[in-house]
Amino acid sequence: MKKNITGTKSWRNIISRYSNKLIRLMKVTLYIPCYNAQNFIEECLEGVLKQTYKVDEILIIDDGSRDETVAIASRYPVKIIRHEKNKGLAAARNTAFKNACGDFVASLDVDCIPDPDWLEKMMPECNGEKVAGVGGKLLEKFSERSADKWRSINMPQHWGEKELDEPEFLFGSNNVFKKSAIAEVGYYNEKCGNNGEDYEMSQRLKEKGYLIVYQPKAVAYHLRKDNMLSVYRTHWNWYREWHRPYNLSNIIFRTKHNMRESKRRLLEDLKMRYYKVIQIDLLLTPYELFRDIGYWVRRRRNSN
Repeated sequence: MKKNITGTKSWRNIISRYSNKLIRLMKVTLYIPCYNAQNFIEECLEGVLKQTYKVDEILIIDDGSRDETVAIASRYPVKIIRHEKNKGLAAARNTAFKNACGDFVASLDVDCIPDPDWLEKMMPECNGEKVAGVGGKLLEKFSERSADKWRSINMPQHWGEKELDEPEFLFGSNNVFKKSAIAEVGYYNEKCGNNGEDYEMSQRLKEKGYLIVYQPKAVAYHLRKDNMLSVYRTHWNWYREWHRPYNLSNIIFRTKHNMRESKRRLLEDLKMRYYKVIQIDLLLTPYELFRDIGYWVRRRRNSN
C-alpha cells in the first residue's frame, strides 16, 4: 500500500519552504566596513555583486580612510557613508545598522571575497523566531608564507565543518543578523574598538534568549597576507582584553598561559611537520610579554 506524504518530516519541509518564501520578501542590506582598504575593496565588491541571493542595498562604511578606498567604491552601485575620523570597527558596524533599510543586515569584511552562494546558504538559517544571526566559514586564501600558514592554523575564523546551532560566537568577518535583534540589545559596544565586538555582541544576544547559528556551507575567503610581526600584532590585539594586562599579576597569568599555549602549538606543529611555523611558535610568548609590559607602563603613566 502506497503511503501518503505525512509525518513530522513532511510538515517541517512544508513549513521550511513557506518560511524561506517569507524571508525572501524581506529586504537585505549588506555592509562593508572599510579603513584604508584600497587594495581589497574592488575584489570584495565584485564578489558581493555576484551573489545569487538578492541584496537590496550595499553600504560602504568608510571609517576615515586616507587612501583611495572611497574613490574606488564610488564606481560601484553602493551607498557610501563616511566617518570624518577613524572611530573603530564597532562604531562602523553601528553606523551600518542604524542606516540600513533591510530587515536583515549582512556583514563582510573588506579583505574577504564571498562565494556566489554565500548569502544564499545563510539566509534559510534565519527562519527561527529566536534566531538572531548566522555566520559563515572564512577560509584563508593564502597560506604559502610561514606567517599566513601559522594564522590559518592558530587564528581560524570558523568553527569547522559541521553546522552548529549554538557556537561560542559569530565572527564579525562574515555574517547576517536581524536588524531588530541588534537594536534590541543596544548595538555594538564601541568601547571594544577594533577587536572583540563580535564576541561581546554574541554574548549579549544569548543573554536575551536569542540563538546564533554557524553555517559552514556559506564560504568566504580571507585575502590577508602577514609577516611575522604583523601576525604577532594581530594575535595580541585579538586577546588583549582577556585578563587585561593592567597589573603585574595579570601579566604573569597571561605569560604562563602563553607559555603553555606555545608548547602545545610547538608539539602539534612538529607532529604535523609544519616546520616553517616553529619559529613563530617559539617567539610569540616573548613578543606578547613585551607588548603586555608596554601596555601596563603606558597605563601607569597616563593615570599619573
